[in-house]
Amino acid sequence: MADRMEKFRELDENELHIREHELGEQIFHLRFQLTTGQAESVKKLREARRDLARVKTLVRMKELGHPIAAPKARERSEKGSGQKQASKRPTHKRSSRGKKAE
Repeated sequence: MADRMEKFRELDENELHIREHELGEQIFHLRFQLTTGQAESVKKLREARRDLARVKTLVRMKELGHPIAAPKARERSEKGSGQKQASKRPTHKRSSRGKKAE
């Protein structure tokens, strides 16, 4: 994912709009093929949708004037460290909703 995002970050605003249009057409054709039974690759459709969302995000960030930079190296290392955060769910298994009034 990070590689794709880096690739999109390098594009200027005009190129992003062109890529957005191309991805929209690609999604249309993939959906059409899936409904007519000509293709069975849902993975391509999923990736195209995600790429379109990435491009739209970058276009919007540029419109708002937000800096578009790669995440900091420290943030990347924290995400990939494998440490799990403690769950905030209660530890009990039963719910009080199912009890009848006595």
